[in-house]
Amino acid sequence: MSDYLLVGVIVKTKGYKGEMIVIDIPKAIENIRENIKVKIGYSEQFAMEFNLKHFKRYQKNANLKLKEINSDTEARSLKEHGLFVKKEDINRKENVYIDHEIAGCKVYDFQTEEFLGEIVDILELPANDVWILKTDKSEIPLPVIDDVIKSVDITKKEIRIEVMEGLMDLGM
Repeated sequence: MSDYLLVGVIVKTKGYKGEMIVIDIPKAIENIRENIKVKIGYSEQFAMEFNLKHFKRYQKNANLKLKEINSDTEARSLKEHGLFVKKEDINRKENVYIDHEIAGCKVYDFQTEEFLGEIVDILELPANDVWILKTDKSEIPLPVIDDVIKSVDITKKEIRIEVMEGLMDLGM
């Protein structure tokens, strides 16, 4: 498993001094430490290493400045490349997860420990996220709220939920 995480994609430049706009940053990422090494490329394997000067987050996007990139022309050459950052250099929000961490998690009943199924999709909605639980019978939308999601263990890929009355009848 990689030490790096895809943080977002560079889509355009900002100004003429090499600053770039990064989009699609997971909401679990609050910020990134400055003065660290990052990788930029179409994939982590074929990425080039750069020194991060600053990363300023706003909503789902961020302004990115690299020490080695000092002009609009240099910055444009990195357009459509991914930004990869070491996991330990990322400041994360507590109890907020990145989609790939949740996808594939096994789901168990919090009370009985009965295996219920696996998370197969994540929907980001305005009020709260919804995780889609695939059971042997149907797909159940699980609202990501404290009343339903009781524990998440990313390392074990396990989620414990409170099976509220009628929840398992919501199958699609």
